[in-house]
Amino acid sequence: MRHTFMGGLKMKKKQKIVTALAIVMLMTVMSGCGGGNNNGGNTAEPTAAGNNATPADAKPKEMTLNVMLWGDKPKQFDNIVAEFEKQTQDTLNLKLNVTFTPQADYVNKLKLKLAAGEQVDIAFDAPWMNMNTFIAQDNYTNLDSYFNNDSYPGLKKAFGDKILNNNKFTGADSQLHTYGVPIGQYLGDVNAIYYRKDFAAKYGMSDIKNHEDLLAYFDNVLKNDKNVIPFVIKNDGNYGADGIIADQKEQPNKPQLGAWDLKLGPDVTSTMIIKDNKVTDISMTGDKVASIANFPAPLNVKEYSTFETIREWHDKGYIEKEPIVRKDARGTFTAGKAAAMTEGLSNFSTLNSELLAGNPDAQLGVYLYQKDVRNKVQPNPTWISDFRYWNFLCIPQSSANADRAMSFINWLFESQANHDLFELGIEGTNWEAVGDDKFKYPEGIDLGQNYNFSGYLLTNNPTYIRLPADVPDELVDYYRYVADEKSFVKSALTGFAFNQDPVKGQLANPDFANIATEKLSYTLGMVENPTEGMQKLQQKWESNKKLQADIETIKAEVKKQVQAYLDANPIQ
Repeated sequence: MRHTFMGGLKMKKKQKIVTALAIVMLMTVMSGCGGGNNNGGNTAEPTAAGNNATPADAKPKEMTLNVMLWGDKPKQFDNIVAEFEKQTQDTLNLKLNVTFTPQADYVNKLKLKLAAGEQVDIAFDAPWMNMNTFIAQDNYTNLDSYFNNDSYPGLKKAFGDKILNNNKFTGADSQLHTYGVPIGQYLGDVNAIYYRKDFAAKYGMSDIKNHEDLLAYFDNVLKNDKNVIPFVIKNDGNYGADGIIADQKEQPNKPQLGAWDLKLGPDVTSTMIIKDNKVTDISMTGDKVASIANFPAPLNVKEYSTFETIREWHDKGYIEKEPIVRKDARGTFTAGKAAAMTEGLSNFSTLNSELLAGNPDAQLGVYLYQKDVRNKVQPNPTWISDFRYWNFLCIPQSSANADRAMSFINWLFESQANHDLFELGIEGTNWEAVGDDKFKYPEGIDLGQNYNFSGYLLTNNPTYIRLPADVPDELVDYYRYVADEKSFVKSALTGFAFNQDPVKGQLANPDFANIATEKLSYTLGMVENPTEGMQKLQQKWESNKKLQADIETIKAEVKKQVQAYLDANPIQ
């Protein structure tokens, strides 16, 4: 996940929070039977009630749904599926064949399955993966008819117009439709540095409260715990040092400058300047330096000081010499082999549980390194949202079981109990309720072997948020902050969905992925003299005639579509 708040993206919430918090989050979120017939087109028409058998209430024929999710299979997941099948055998009568695929392989595996027409009934996807491309290729089913439909009360309850209208995509008919069930709880996440408070105490330090404290903590780790990595980062560059370092500088207020970013594909982003509802300038990944010449300062220059500081961290030993080989940063931290890492604040409880499972005397500290977040600035000028979620459940066109697949998703969101089964596990075995909106783990449970599911894959929704009882009181306000719509600046492109189809060939240019790969080693601090190296890369990209031709074609299409949107929906 990308994160952007991506993402996160990855949010399984757990513990001690007042009931009012759940209410705040609910108010501010923006935050099937008979063999499934697609009617030979892109729109699936429901043929029966999602949670009932048939119009005659006859028990439906048993059916197996093939579900693709990414990541590793959670412990005890088979027990959860068995409990679901037991509870619904007289209503849905579904069997679930859920395949978990490692993140590195998921995208290609899903591509191959859809290309081969294999039976996939539900697939996890996202705009930062292949969702936009698959929609343009007519691979995903139009789900409009399942929402605001009394036959699917769970979907009607959990997905109101505000969520649906901001999570539509342009279909082959050039109209906006719902091509995936939006999975999410918040509009963003707070980036946090997690560290070992017990280590800090051992070094004679208090809690980390500023950047100077953080660097002093790293120095103490190097001095006192030579076998511990001060700051561990993933080999894909996510949750690295760049965001921490960049936040120490003056951040440009992009909305104030009229600059808006638009994600076009997994490795392609464009930035455009909009003045008086006109797109005046546009630049994108791999573009020439000249493309930003007319941008307002400081966006009109390329500078690489963040890469320089990352390299300094590398040389000092704050990060590993070869972080490219470190796949599981989180596992390294929770195993006690690293003193700090960064992830979203939403992961506090899960991370705390994993850390304590292997290090029962550990104390998890949290440092919110973003100054505007620490000060709860509203709106936060760096938090720009189009009020979309990042993750979706899609029904491939190759599935003959759209109704039955949507009946399962409808069941998930029909009640708190249904939702909690897949997000938290079996009540009394994996977790215990604390009031109506919180939970705790049963006494004596082995957290290392307990069910632990990433809700962003299947279950996250603002209607059903059950928080852990162990979230520190001092963090409660930050959960409220990220749940508050007023914390975000509304993007000028809210409601706009880019249609990739006219430039899908250009966006598929492998040089875009190559650019991301080439920049990764700089993000990881593995290149000496990063400014010089990045300047050489820039020259390389500018001399690539095919790449530059594709960039110009994409930019023209982006400008055309965005301008048409602004003409119809001027910024107020």
